[in-house]
Amino acid sequence: MNLHTAIARPSVQSLVRCAADVVLASMPLRDDTDRERLSRFGDDHWDMTPAIFQSRLRACRARLDFARIDCPAERLLAKEYIFARLNQRLGHRDLRLRPHRARDELNHLLRFTSFVRQRLGGLDIGLIDQELIDAYRSMLLATTSGATRHLARYLKPITELRRLGPYLSGGGLSFLPWNGRSCYRLFDSRPVPQENRTPRIPEPVIGALLHWSLRYVDLFSHDIFAARAELNALMKRRAARPRRRKNDVVNRIVAWIDARRTAGRGIPVWNSPAAVSGHAHKLSREAGFGGEVLNLQLIVLQTDLNAQTIQENGHALQLIRDAVAELGFERGGMDTPISIDPDTGLPWRSRFDAHSLREEEVNLQSAAYVLCAYLTGMRDSEVQAMRSGCIRRSLSADGLVERLAVQSTVYKDRGARGETAEWITIEPVDRAVAVAERMAAHYRHDDGEDGLWLPIWGRSRRSNPGIANITGQISRFHTVIDDRYGTDQEPAIPLVDGRRWRFITRQFRRTLAWYIANRPFGVVAGKNQYKHASVAMFDGYAGSSASGFRQEIEQERALGQLDDIVAHYEAHVQGERQAGHAAGRLAAEYDRICNELGPLPGRIADKGRIKAMLAHLARTLHVGHLNDCFFEPATAYCLEKVRMDARDAPILSQCSPDRCPNSCITRRHLPVWEASIAEAEALLRDKRLPRFQRETLLSDNERKRKLIAPLKNGDAA
Repeated sequence: MNLHTAIARPSVQSLVRCAADVVLASMPLRDDTDRERLSRFGDDHWDMTPAIFQSRLRACRARLDFARIDCPAERLLAKEYIFARLNQRLGHRDLRLRPHRARDELNHLLRFTSFVRQRLGGLDIGLIDQELIDAYRSMLLATTSGATRHLARYLKPITELRRLGPYLSGGGLSFLPWNGRSCYRLFDSRPVPQENRTPRIPEPVIGALLHWSLRYVDLFSHDIFAARAELNALMKRRAARPRRRKNDVVNRIVAWIDARRTAGRGIPVWNSPAAVSGHAHKLSREAGFGGEVLNLQLIVLQTDLNAQTIQENGHALQLIRDAVAELGFERGGMDTPISIDPDTGLPWRSRFDAHSLREEEVNLQSAAYVLCAYLTGMRDSEVQAMRSGCIRRSLSADGLVERLAVQSTVYKDRGARGETAEWITIEPVDRAVAVAERMAAHYRHDDGEDGLWLPIWGRSRRSNPGIANITGQISRFHTVIDDRYGTDQEPAIPLVDGRRWRFITRQFRRTLAWYIANRPFGVVAGKNQYKHASVAMFDGYAGSSASGFRQEIEQERALGQLDDIVAHYEAHVQGERQAGHAAGRLAAEYDRICNELGPLPGRIADKGRIKAMLAHLARTLHVGHLNDCFFEPATAYCLEKVRMDARDAPILSQCSPDRCPNSCITRRHLPVWEASIAEAEALLRDKRLPRFQRETLLSDNERKRKLIAPLKNGDAA
């Protein structure tokens, strides 16, 4: 029997369950499960942990508390309902409730039963009718904010009470709610949208976040680890400290002050006084430190004394007070030097204290997570399932290229236990994983534990790897970056439409997939091109990958092609010209579509209709650095140059934008062409340049100028 069984209280006997029935009887269980301690139906506290394989979910969604339900009939209904949802399947397509979702399902049920009790004066399933559930739906619409697909989930307990009637002591609903209509249709919502609606992170935003994440991992981490080593050494010495005589206290304080005077350093105070406990504030007020809070904890560690001895020694306190008047304060006070930020030429922060060190460890963990999540395309569950030693190295078939891969677990559509998989990745992820492993080594307290992402704040003795609120942690990291490196007028991470970008973990995967598919020459964190990331992530992924990332990239490619062709069309409508041999063909097609759409009075062409009419062009569009290719295999110059058979995509490395009939150049490509012309002009100014090279450069520049002339003078191509 579970040791957490509540004390005896009024209850109603179940007619369909025994008190000893195991709650997780139908669930796969973790290997470390003690089956004698599994929760039973008669318990008022159910532990879902043994059936939750994702470590981050065990930290926040693992326990159901039925003791909080005062009404005995309602408590029995809740138990029988959740038990049936976990263990019963009423059809081959009916899935059992996932254990980590049990708490949400219980809350949705209790929300409905509370409404019923308020309306009926008590809970009686037999008295619930269509009028009552219609009133509940109206109440949800009037009082609950959020997407309609989320509101629909609150109605699910109603339909389940009809289906699960045979497994409930009081029976289920006696009528078919809403005549069998789907809960999602009641809110004019579909459970799964056809198009991924997760917003993509704008390039300036993700660029800035990656910049500071790399700065933390590659530069700031050295100071953070050095400070942690310093603090650990001080704590270890303190643990072995002998008792000090009264005279020894004064001598040690004098020696410590002399050392700081020699080094030109002040007396340490906390970086964040608000985070310090009350007794430190009291001591600082009594000692007269002008509003600053003395970092007594650090003084104790550095002098190898104890706090009470110093506080009770008036001579020692007076020495510290005199030293403050002479030397001033130093924020933090630890000895670890602070590295210079190459962007500012100044130390990237003040010296550490114990509290600010832990804050920076959280920031460093957030930075490492961002790099792992974004530069691999892994889902949050897959990132948080990473373990120490998850980086795998191998050589290509020719033995020349070292491949890096992250090994973790895919849970989506892979059952409760998940499936081991590898994600091909790039060097910054390797460095981020190394940083995460070093931090995990400090916060790990079980020898058999190998989780990579351990909670840093609020750590308990019970091991629960995983960051429960990673979204909030990234948001705090965002705030730290803006406060430290930005201004009110120009934040370090740019605003979007005047507001801070709100990061959620799903955005990283979708944004990377979109950029790889549609902007292969964009920049990741300054030096790592999306093209390199694309090559690395596809390397070794023949067919479909276990995580489905390649399929998502192809889906984003199709969506991106539609967005790009609409941009081409709208630019044409606004009078922008295009260059290249395909420009005339495209202009004629755009004019045909424009004439078909209107203009007619009161007629508005929506984006969906425009996309449908341009879809045949979008399927052939391939965005490039020098031009866009509207690929037609029969006329593709790149295939002719290498004498290849028909393909479904161009060979962009063999592209000749001024010769290929499929080539289209827009104003977006103009800066690259102008930079190329300027580079050639700089070479031509060298009088030592051989004649044949000079002639070649002059000829190329003349060809480039002629090609982009329609874009510069506004003439038609």
